[in-house]
Amino acid sequence: MPTRRFLIRRGALAITSVAALSLASSRSAEADTMISKQVAAYQDQPNDGKRCSACCMFVPGDPSHCTMISGVISAHGWCKFWEAGPNDTCS
Repeated sequence: MPTRRFLIRRGALAITSVAALSLASSRSAEADTMISKQVAAYQDQPNDGKRCSACCMFVPGDPSHCTMISGVISAHGWCKFWEAGPNDTCS
């Protein structure tokens, strides 16, 4: 008959495993929604006064990134998906 300690350890292991799998699948889903700079026609300079720092998908930081484009981007850059709004507020 299993001991109480054995059951507690087994339960903790099961919970940890489920949490790890859930985290891994959410990261995978997030990575699947990102597009390349090439597909977005990203450039490192503004376009007609529009720049990443004024886009709702821009996430300021070190390094800065975008919720749509994979990789590091410049606050002064631009892409064809640019949308005005406060940082990191697009739905």
